[in-house]
Amino acid sequence: MTNRFANIARCLLAAALTQAAAGCSWLGGASGGDPVADLARGKAVGAERIAAALATAEEGMQLEPREPYWPYRAGQLYAAMDSSEAAASHLRSALALNPSYAPAVSLLSKLYYEARRHEEGIALLSAFLADHTDAPDAVRAALALHLEATGDIEGAQSVLSACADGTSEVRTARTFVSLRGDDPASALDTARQALEANRESAANYNNYGIALLYAGRPVEAQQAFLSALDLNDALPGALYNLAIVETYYFFDEDAGRQWFARYRQHATADPDDLASRLGTDLSARSQPTGPR
Repeated sequence: MTNRFANIARCLLAAALTQAAAGCSWLGGASGGDPVADLARGKAVGAERIAAALATAEEGMQLEPREPYWPYRAGQLYAAMDSSEAAASHLRSALALNPSYAPAVSLLSKLYYEARRHEEGIALLSAFLADHTDAPDAVRAALALHLEATGDIEGAQSVLSACADGTSEVRTARTFVSLRGDDPASALDTARQALEANRESAANYNNYGIALLYAGRPVEAQQAFLSALDLNDALPGALYNLAIVETYYFFDEDAGRQWFARYRQHATADPDDLASRLGTDLSARSQPTGPR
């Protein structure tokens, strides 16, 4: 079996881990009612709310020019709106004021990962961890993902070996590194443990499904991908993997085409060249009925 299933998981897992790091109390997560949190949950947020939040951040930067929270807050808002360059600029401004400002480190690491700027992410997180031995393991997990992305599997495993076993972020990272390694079939137990540690993670269900496919259990894998979509119906990896399952395991190209059409509404990467197999006419937008 090819490594097709791990390819699409990379960006999803990174997002899950870095968002988890940004959201924990040690790193100063967002409070209730925050437009950033609403956007992350897929809720509609009016332009007026975003504009008001940005105006507050800009006012804060004027009134408290030495306070790193305000440029971080602006970066948070721009990142939520997918304005990555503006977000990164503000986050770097926050770190220029305080290189130890953890929320800015975490979010900037996420942006670097999404932009495939892994060397910068490694430098950022390594320096932060050198100065903060009490940093949460979610930060180390994010570093492991950057290392894996550069091909340094051993370095990623070494970072993860220093982490506690019980955290859901570390279990998720270990699953991912195992899936990307030389023996992805061995990742099933790790993937199951990650899922048991956090059943509210769509990424964990997606990665468990990938591990099930490597274990030759496509029916259960299909259900895992559907469970991921129950938590996040726009998760690109789960949509893509369902297209793979329907097309290559259940030989139902119509269902595969429908899942692929939904995937294409959210992402464009096609590591398995499904477009060639399923065709480029993806006008059908109806959803498959569910598991067999």
